[in-house]
Amino acid sequence: MAQIHRTATVDDQAQLAEDVVVGPNCVIEGAVKIGAGTKLIASVYLKGPLTLGTGNTIYPFATIGLEAQDWKADPNNPGPGTIIGNDNIIREGVSIHRASRGIHPTSVGNHNYLMACSHIAHDCIVGSNCMFANSALLGGHCQVADRVILGGNCGVQQFCRIGRMAMLGGCEGMTADLPPFCMIHHTKQVSALNLIGLRRAGLRQHIKPLREAFDLYYRSGYPASKSLALIDQQSDDPLVKEFTTFIRQSERGVTGYGESFKHRPWLKPEFYQDPSGES
Repeated sequence: MAQIHRTATVDDQAQLAEDVVVGPNCVIEGAVKIGAGTKLIASVYLKGPLTLGTGNTIYPFATIGLEAQDWKADPNNPGPGTIIGNDNIIREGVSIHRASRGIHPTSVGNHNYLMACSHIAHDCIVGSNCMFANSALLGGHCQVADRVILGGNCGVQQFCRIGRMAMLGGCEGMTADLPPFCMIHHTKQVSALNLIGLRRAGLRQHIKPLREAFDLYYRSGYPASKSLALIDQQSDDPLVKEFTTFIRQSERGVTGYGESFKHRPWLKPEFYQDPSGES
C-alpha cells in the first residue's frame, strides 16, 4: 500500500503503485497514475490527466499537469494531459504544464535531471537523459531531443526544436532551431560543436566528419542548399545525416553562426584537443 502522509490530499481517481511515497502537504488532483518507486518529497502538486512512470523523485513545490499559460487554452478542458517517464529527478519549483489542445500530451522521457525552477511549457516534447539547469525555460510546443543540456537562466522560444546532444549556454536565448551536436554561447548564435559531450557519449569516431559538416554549413560562406549538398556528397556518417536531416526539416529556420573565439578562447578547437593529440 502506498505511503501517504496524513497531511497529503489524494483524489479518489488517483492510481498509486504500492510503494509510492507521498510526503507532507502534497496534492494529487484528478486522474493521476503514479508508477512504482516514485517519491513525492513534500508540497508537490500533481493534476491529471497525468501519468508518472517508475522511480521518479519530485522535490518540494514542483507542479506538474497544471493548465497551460496560454490565453487561448480552456482551463476547464483537461485535454490530453501530461506524461512523465521513468527515473527522472525533478527539483524544487519545477513546473511542467499539460497540453493545451490536440491529442498529444506534454511529455518528458526518462533519466532527465530538471534543476530548480526550470519550466517545461504546454505541448512540449522532451527526450531522455537531458539536463536543465536552474531556471531554464522552454516555451510552448518545443521539441527537445535526447542528451540536451540547457544552461541556467536560458530561454527557448515557443515552437523551437533542439537536436540531440546540443547545448544552450547559461543566460542565452534562442528563437530558431538548434541542430544536433551544436552549442550556443552567444545569444541566437551557434558557436561550436559540443565536442566534450560527443566524447563523453563515446562518439569520438564521429567528431571528424561532424567537424567537416559543421564547417561546410556554418563557415564556408556557401548558401545552405549548396552546403547541404556538399555534405551529402562527402559523408555518409550517421550523425552527419542526423545533422543535415534536422536542418532540412526546420520550419523556423536554423540558428546562425557567430564567431566567439576572441572573447572566449576556451571555445577554440585546440582547447578541446586530447593530451594524446587525438580529436
